[in-house]
Amino acid sequence: MADHDLLLTCDAGTTGVKCTVFSATGDALCSVRRGYPTVYPRPGWAEQDPDAILAAACDGIHELLMQVSPVRIACLGLSGTMNGCIPVAADGRALHPNIIHSDSRTGAEVEKIGRIINPKEFYALTGNRLNTHYTLPKILWFREKMPEVYKNVCWWMNIKDYIYGHLTGKFGYTDYSDASLTCCMDIHKKQWAESLLNELNIPVAHMPRILAGHDIRGRISREAARRTGLHAGTPVAIGGGDGACTARGAGLYEPGYAYCYIGSSAWVSQLTEEPMLDPQARIFNVTDMDGQFNHMIGTVQCGAAAFNWALENFFSGGSGSAAEISVVENLARSVAPGAEGVLFLPTLMGERTPYWDENTRGCLLGFTLYHNRRHVARAVYEGIAFALNSCYQIMQELDGRQHSVTLAGGGARSGLWPNILASVFGTQTRVHSAPGECTSLGAAIAAGVGVGLFQDYAQGAKMARTRSTHEPNEAWMEKYREIYPIYARMYGQLKPLYDEIAALRQGEA
Repeated sequence: MADHDLLLTCDAGTTGVKCTVFSATGDALCSVRRGYPTVYPRPGWAEQDPDAILAAACDGIHELLMQVSPVRIACLGLSGTMNGCIPVAADGRALHPNIIHSDSRTGAEVEKIGRIINPKEFYALTGNRLNTHYTLPKILWFREKMPEVYKNVCWWMNIKDYIYGHLTGKFGYTDYSDASLTCCMDIHKKQWAESLLNELNIPVAHMPRILAGHDIRGRISREAARRTGLHAGTPVAIGGGDGACTARGAGLYEPGYAYCYIGSSAWVSQLTEEPMLDPQARIFNVTDMDGQFNHMIGTVQCGAAAFNWALENFFSGGSGSAAEISVVENLARSVAPGAEGVLFLPTLMGERTPYWDENTRGCLLGFTLYHNRRHVARAVYEGIAFALNSCYQIMQELDGRQHSVTLAGGGARSGLWPNILASVFGTQTRVHSAPGECTSLGAAIAAGVGVGLFQDYAQGAKMARTRSTHEPNEAWMEKYREIYPIYARMYGQLKPLYDEIAALRQGEA
């Protein structure tokens, strides 16, 4: 066995950390997963313990190295959830749990930022909407609500950068992708937006230094070697946020190519040369790990989460087993495209693209005494596909390059969604050969670039393979061209009712 011929990755996701060993040709050889909880202290709040995640990562690496010799590891690459906020002291201690991406406590801080900078100017500067989920308003929340934490902060960090610091002893570093989704970065200059931070009285010195994802100045420290089993001195690439890593792992090797991720939330992402600014600010932008390219992204708040809700409430108990999902999929197959007029709006947790409205609710529309569970099943598959098409159509409007779309995430394993999406999008879909490995593979690509196994990210991304391709069905396309415009009008017609329902709920609270 050759020395230094393998790449090891840690992807700190929402529910657990996944540690994987890849060959230099992109094959996942072995992996382990360690779970950890999310704490919800109040409605709209969501926090995680960064030290529990660090411990899970170290334990996961240690277990992997019982299967693979540490001498074979050429580099460790990192990925993690984005737009979190961990206040970190000078000695590397987390001063508070990570306020994660799904937390929406910062409504007052968003309003304050909006009084200082016009939301349109904010979008033009950062490539992202002014929104409660991002890091910038969370920093202001700490200043307002936890001044004793705020005064002791040395850096504001994301989870993969916290892990990087503890593995290497080098704190206060991040990569371009995570930096861009803090909404503290000028997405055009690829540096911290100093004028914005100064206006908000946030010290620029507390923002980590931005590196390319393949930067390997960090090496496994002696302490980290004891905790993980890796050899001290093993290079560590700082990697990227999960959105950027998934794009490269999905095989996006040149601008114009897109992928669609169907997980609990779902999204469509396209690689572009420059940030793509939508006049209506419906989509957002993430700088690529290399600092050169851009990811244009539209996100659906409830993808597979909406499917799982339907599974639990309309079908056989919601165990989520492959057999149960197969039954529901066969029910959906038994109904013609369009579900004989039944439509499903999968906005069960509010919605991001294209509405950016926390008041939206789900809707199942058009059923009669004739309709049954088969129609509901078909409508659920199609409603989630229509929601993703809302993202895809904006990207076509802004860019227009219609290449095939690679499918990733758990939903890509479906036997039905790839065909529905091909016909809804009107373009070929390609199912990734390892739909659940895309994020980890992207981190491996960054690590491989760092140690010279790959010339660049494009060469690494070309390793990604597909297991099947799906062409649009002409008859289905024709039906979806009739149905989708009706779906697209549902939100506008229902919005006044959603706002009234939200007001009622506030009154109850």
